[in-house]
Amino acid sequence: MTVNIKDLQHNNSGDDYTTGYRIVYFLDNGYDVGEYCSTIEGFMVGFTECNPIMDDDEIPKFTTINDLLNRYLNEVHDIIGVGIYSIDGKCIDKIYKQEV
Repeated sequence: MTVNIKDLQHNNSGDDYTTGYRIVYFLDNGYDVGEYCSTIEGFMVGFTECNPIMDDDEIPKFTTINDLLNRYLNEVHDIIGVGIYSIDGKCIDKIYKQEV
């Protein structure tokens, strides 16, 4: 599936992102572009159990991109897969749910 670069760069404040990464959720009939972060490791902030974050130790440690994508795959329902893309359209990695 091809992800449109303009979808990756667009944000809701009116300015486009020029660097960084986006999470892309794959659906049966297309995709949704999700969270933005300037670093891949920064996506781990979304998996904290505390809000607000009082200490950096509350943020789960980044281990691998595969671990990060599996966290999204397990937490977000109604998706068939998830990927991480750089703003320039390069797919860093993606995974899909296993057929049972």
